Amino acid sequence: MNYHDANQNATGNSIPPGDDVAEYQRREEQLRKQIQELEQLNAQLAARSERNTRILASVSHEIRTPMHAIMAFAELMEQEILGPLTDKQRDAVANVRQASEHLMTLLNDIIDLHRTEAGKVELHLKPVPVKELIDGACHIVHGLAWEKQINICVSMEPDNIIVNADERRVKQVLHNLLSNAINASPPGSEITIQARETDHEAAISVIDHGPGIPAEYHEKIFEEFAQYDNGAQSGLSGGLGLPVSRNLVELHGGELTVSSEVNKGSIFTFTLPLAEENPEQ
Repeated sequence: MNYHDANQNATGNSIPPGDDVAEYQRREEQLRKQIQELEQLNAQLAARSERNTRILASVSHEIRTPMHAIMAFAELMEQEILGPLTDKQRDAVANVRQASEHLMTLLNDIIDLHRTEAGKVELHLKPVPVKELIDGACHIVHGLAWEKQINICVSMEPDNIIVNADERRVKQVLHNLLSNAINASPPGSEITIQARETDHEAAISVIDHGPGIPAEYHEKIFEEFAQYDNGAQSGLSGGLGLPVSRNLVELHGGELTVSSEVNKGSIFTFTLPLAEENPEQ
């Protein structure tokens, strides 16, 4: 055995000579204990995360059932299937329905945010035409846009962009961005959806002409329940839609960014990888 081998420990590290051996062994034992403590802590955190997931799923189920009932009865009353309504009653029922839909969206966002941060969201990737994604999202927000007399225009270059994506999740991102744009836009204005293709990805932008967002809040709005002042209205909340959307886009290997200026509107852009081949081929 040579000198080098005789002075190596089990991990391959050199053991100091003489009186330093005891100190070295003490530090090595301390390191082992720290590693064991970290492993135990990691196991505890994993167990706690799993427990929180089960609790969230249970609470979600308990909330969804009565919420669906409230929304269903509100729709029946709005359609006057249960009898005629006065104008005040119709407005009250509409408020109930809209509040119920908002709570359901918030619940879904909380679940999605937890699942994405816990790494529990699985994407079902396939080649999808961007036009289908945009058309599907526009169909979902049609009623909201119609109520504010907002026109949604679509521009694509080229018009046959194909991305590799989870169709349902990307529609969810588009729905979040379009809903935010409609809420921020003045009645009678226009929202534009632009899709363009580069060498390796597609970029999809939602452009509104609302009050805009100050530069210092461009990243803050992607935080959970972020509060910000846009210069026109104070105390606005970003909710969970944007953080959920950013997480879903990043799971696809893309990114979600914002470009905005006060009194000039906002542009939210996200990227997705292009599909290798056209699904129609």
